[in-house]
Amino acid sequence: MFIIIAVRVCGSIFRCRGGSSCGASDGSQCWSECCAGPKPQPCDCSWTHGGSSCGKDDGSQCWSACCSGHSPPSPAPAPPVPGPSPPAAPGAEWCPSAADLTVAYGSAQLQDQGWTVYGNGAAATKAAYNLVGGFVEYDIDLSSVTPGVNANIYTISPSIGSDGFQGGDYCDGAENGRPWCLEVDWIESNGNCGGATTLHTKPHDGPDGCTAWGCRANYHYNGRSSFHMRIEYGSDGSWTTIRDGQVINAGTMSPTPGEFDWDMIKSTYESKGAVIYSSEWEGWVPVEDCGSSGNLGGSHFSINNLRIKGSVVQGPTPQKCGDLSASNTTVVV
Repeated sequence: MFIIIAVRVCGSIFRCRGGSSCGASDGSQCWSECCAGPKPQPCDCSWTHGGSSCGKDDGSQCWSACCSGHSPPSPAPAPPVPGPSPPAAPGAEWCPSAADLTVAYGSAQLQDQGWTVYGNGAAATKAAYNLVGGFVEYDIDLSSVTPGVNANIYTISPSIGSDGFQGGDYCDGAENGRPWCLEVDWIESNGNCGGATTLHTKPHDGPDGCTAWGCRANYHYNGRSSFHMRIEYGSDGSWTTIRDGQVINAGTMSPTPGEFDWDMIKSTYESKGAVIYSSEWEGWVPVEDCGSSGNLGGSHFSINNLRIKGSVVQGPTPQKCGDLSASNTTVVV
C-alpha cells in the first residue's frame, strides 16, 4: 500500500522535471523514480528567443523547462486602414500683378491685385482660370458710380493666345452680335445703389432657363456701396456668390439654375477657363428703381485685393500670392 501511494504522489503531484533539481538522494520513492540513473541533459532554450517563440504548450519536457511562465506573444495589431484623403483644391492661389492684367478698352489704372476703371472702359486678367472647386475674392468700391451707370465684374470664356486676353477676344452671353460664350456675372451694379448677380448659359433669348435674359438675383446696397465679395465654385460647377455676407446661389436666383447650368460652367471652365472681366458703361442697368440715366464720364470704381484659387487653362502664368513683393506696381493707361 505504501508503494502505491508513493507512485501516485510522484506521478500526479510532483511530476519529474528532468533532474535539474534532484540534489542528493533523500531515500524517497520519488527521488528513486525521478533521479536515479543517468541524468537527463538540460534543454537548450535558445530557440525560444527569451520566450517570444514559445507558442502554445505542446506537452513536451523542453516546452515545460523553457517556456513555463512565458505567455505566447500577442499578435501585432493590424495597421489602421487609411481613410480616403480629402480632395485637394485645384491649382494655386494667384494674386495677379499689374503686369498680369490688361486694359481691354478705354481708360483704366492697373495695379497689383486690382484696377480702377474711369468712365467708359474695362480691365481684365490676361490668363483664363479653371475655377471649378476654387474661389475668387476681392474688395469692390462702387461709391463713385452714379445711378444709371453699369459697373461690373464677371467671367467670360473666349479662346485666347499665349500672350493672354486682348480686347478683340471678347465674347459674352448676350444677344448683341458678338461671339457667344458662357457669361457668369458676379455683380452688375446700378451705380452705387443696387446690383444683380446673373448667369447666362444658353445662347438665345427667352424665359427657358439661363438664357441671354439670365438667371438673376437683384438686391439693394442700402447705403453700403463698398464691400467684400467671395465667389465659390463646387466640384460640380455649382456657383455661390457671397456679397458683404449676403449669400446668393441657385435658391435666390430666378429662373433657378440647375444641373445643366452647373455642367456648362464645369465643362467650359475646364476646357477654356474664365477670364475675369470688369467694365463700366451705359445702356442697361439692373434694379431699375435706382435710376436709369447717369454720368458715365464722371463715374469710376475699383477692384482691390484680388485673389484667385484655381489653375491656369489659357494665357500666361500670373503671380502667385506667395510671391507678393513689399512694393506694389501701378500702371496707368
